[in-house]
Amino acid sequence: MKIIRLIYLLCILLLVACGGKNGNSGDGKHAAEACGPWTLSAPSGVEVAVADIDTMCLSNPFITYDVKSNGYYMVADGGYMWTSKDLRNWTGPFEVLKQDTSSWVGASPVITSPEIHKYGNRYYYMATFEVSGCIVNDADGKPFTRRSCVALVADTIIGPYRTIDKDSELLVVEEMAAHPTFCTDDLDVGYMIYNHMGEQNGDATVQIIRFTPDLARRMGEAYIMFSASQNSWSKAHVNGKEQFSPIIESPYIFITGDYVLGILFNTYVDDVRATGVAYSQTGSLNGPWVIDAEPLLPAGMAVSGMFDDYDGTPVLVASTDTIIGGEKRSVTRLLKADTEFDKLQIKGYYKF
Repeated sequence: MKIIRLIYLLCILLLVACGGKNGNSGDGKHAAEACGPWTLSAPSGVEVAVADIDTMCLSNPFITYDVKSNGYYMVADGGYMWTSKDLRNWTGPFEVLKQDTSSWVGASPVITSPEIHKYGNRYYYMATFEVSGCIVNDADGKPFTRRSCVALVADTIIGPYRTIDKDSELLVVEEMAAHPTFCTDDLDVGYMIYNHMGEQNGDATVQIIRFTPDLARRMGEAYIMFSASQNSWSKAHVNGKEQFSPIIESPYIFITGDYVLGILFNTYVDDVRATGVAYSQTGSLNGPWVIDAEPLLPAGMAVSGMFDDYDGTPVLVASTDTIIGGEKRSVTRLLKADTEFDKLQIKGYYKF
């Protein structure tokens, strides 16, 4: 009897410890889930499968290499994750998000352009969240479905990624923003780079904002790095007239061997996607930023990120528009890059 009572007391103490650790002692189910080891699982009704990357049709794929686990992790539109040991064969999809549904994103937001970045000893998931039925108005009173950038945090790269502060607003509520990415300065201060969408302001801008140390809130206001109208080669024909394309998306910052800061971005030439590069003329985030006079990649290919491989080789993650089964799809492609000198150069397709 004493042994049974002792076991009972130990179980009670364990439940209390779990609840205290996670700030929720009143929900035993939630506490047990949070305290137990997190394992990857597929979304409800979906089977985990292995696929060759050349056959995967994903929008805005982003890959990162994790030294600790010696593995590759890919996220894409929809909010799911795939894992790989060789970059060719990918297993998934897996659920990795556990955002607070009482925050503005609710229970079922549309998630696009995600990225994962390690900062300190934690991992941060940054993405565009869009909430159907959540309407905001711009300065002229024009209504938009709210679309903004969100940062979630986890202790391991596989998650679960949880809301940092449900009451925080990384950006101005009325601002239509998308495609967040992360960088730090020389003092290891965290920043988010994103694009203010051309659908709202008529001339999309790449902007930057400083984070608080926990990446939960912004510090100060965002400032513009460069705009779509500064691009000389991105053209669109509207009503028979040629004008600059008002779209600029997917900024991703990198640094060359000569300590030159660059930003990859996507835009359009008419209806075809294209990738360009802008470089800082001072070597700092403050710029000024100048866009290269020619696209980086052939028309129809767009970059959604870059990562350092296990041996330090920079690899671009790109998508190529193609027709599969009569439908226009985006197939993931990997390109080896060279950042040794003052400008980014493409060396060719990644060889497995």
